[in-house]
Amino acid sequence: MKFFNTKQSLWWMFLLGFVLCVFGSGSSIIYILDEAKNSEAAREMLLYGNYFKPTFNNIIRTDKPPFHYFFMMIGYKIFGINAFGARFFSGLFGAFTILTTVVFTQKYLGYKIAKVTFWILLSSFYFIQEFHLAVPDPYLIFWMSLTFFCYIDFFISKSTKILWLLYFSMGFGVLTKGPVAIALPVLIAFVHLLITRSFTIKNILSFKPFLGLILVLLISFPWFYMAHIKTGGVFTEGFFLKHNIERFQDKMEGHGGIFLITIGFVLLGMLPFSVWIFRALFYGLKQRLQHPFIFFITISVITFITFFAVSATKLPNYTMPCYPLMAILLAWFFMEYGIKLKYGYIEWGSLLLISFALPVAGYIGLSLDSSLVSKNWLAFFLIFVPVGVLIAVFYIIKKRVDNSFNSLVTTFTLLSIVLFGIVFPQLTKESPVVKFKENINENRPVIVYKRMDSAFPINFNRTYRVIDNIEEAQLFFKENPQGVLITNTRNKEEINELSIFKKLFSQKSLFENHTTRVYGIDQTK
Repeated sequence: MKFFNTKQSLWWMFLLGFVLCVFGSGSSIIYILDEAKNSEAAREMLLYGNYFKPTFNNIIRTDKPPFHYFFMMIGYKIFGINAFGARFFSGLFGAFTILTTVVFTQKYLGYKIAKVTFWILLSSFYFIQEFHLAVPDPYLIFWMSLTFFCYIDFFISKSTKILWLLYFSMGFGVLTKGPVAIALPVLIAFVHLLITRSFTIKNILSFKPFLGLILVLLISFPWFYMAHIKTGGVFTEGFFLKHNIERFQDKMEGHGGIFLITIGFVLLGMLPFSVWIFRALFYGLKQRLQHPFIFFITISVITFITFFAVSATKLPNYTMPCYPLMAILLAWFFMEYGIKLKYGYIEWGSLLLISFALPVAGYIGLSLDSSLVSKNWLAFFLIFVPVGVLIAVFYIIKKRVDNSFNSLVTTFTLLSIVLFGIVFPQLTKESPVVKFKENINENRPVIVYKRMDSAFPINFNRTYRVIDNIEEAQLFFKENPQGVLITNTRNKEEINELSIFKKLFSQKSLFENHTTRVYGIDQTK
């Protein structure tokens, strides 16, 4: 990759990272539940000017703090209320994450490892996908990874400026996702200081924890206080109790499972190079004296994964703030020990198996979904992945390691481009929102029975009245003969009750276990 052997390499890295993180962000409509609720909450905050009272469909939303809402609102102001506006700053923070990772890596491990780290992050398609979503995680990944870098930088250099940047990033991390932005860095720092035998009063006080806590609170507390006042305590109770304590203790929304699920998420999140992470962790643990930076990275990754492995609620995005650290560890491992076939039969075999399974699983998965079977041809766009991996294996056999690495980077970076530019835009054409636009005049009055697909409000830039019984539905149609009723209830009795109306069409939600049904009344009677 001689293209980057210039004095402006950091700028080129930032630009390439930014382009990949925003590419295709406006090509797919917002359809994922979390994206829909977050982007709609930002729209309603902007519309009503309620900057301390997040709502979804006019109901107080206590799931998340406001940092990402504010940037989505800026995106709406610049680009309009649309998918690109909601996602733009997620992509920008993705580029910032890549940049800061490269900067700190270069400072402690040199330019060559920093460059390899950059390519590992850029080719981790699932990691890059996160920066295409209108959710708080892209912002949290940036702030939390920056917190980790500042901690180890201060531990080594004792730079006061870095210390204040640490608490600055932690404060905005709290505004992004809440107490986890304090809890995890503190836990990792505790483990690191303990293992390195640096857990002393002198070392702890050198971090100026009390002044740091004051800075964190100055940044984050005012908004939480105003949200508490504006919502009559509803946000405080819902966010801190339900979405933090309960989420750790009990699985929420069915997102649970054994600890191996978390490890699986990590392997998926950093493909293709994540297959070497176990070997990299093994060697990283041996670096306590030789490479303090690498040893901290290793301890952080293990602690991070363990924390969420024991958490009751398990989601793929939870471990993503440690992915930049994983990329550094992998880059160091590759430069020190290589990715030779001789010592990596398991890794190369696993990668080959995954690459061949990708298009096959895609085809089977789409074929089994009644709403997406017509799009199963999209799986053929993924055939180049096993081809690229086979080429990488060929180069490894020929002992041309650089060519093998470049082949993997090219293959999986291209995978991101294909997914965001072709596959996802085609799949979202089969969403209930798009089908509604195709079949129903948008100007017709609409009412919701029981519940709806969360993507409707943001895609139609409106909120909906929700009713709970058939009598209200009958009254609605009496007053609005041209109106329609939408629902995605899964209760069979409730669906049977709606049979008195004319079903105009139904469409299963993408990758979710619910179907949107649209009803009207027969005008010929």
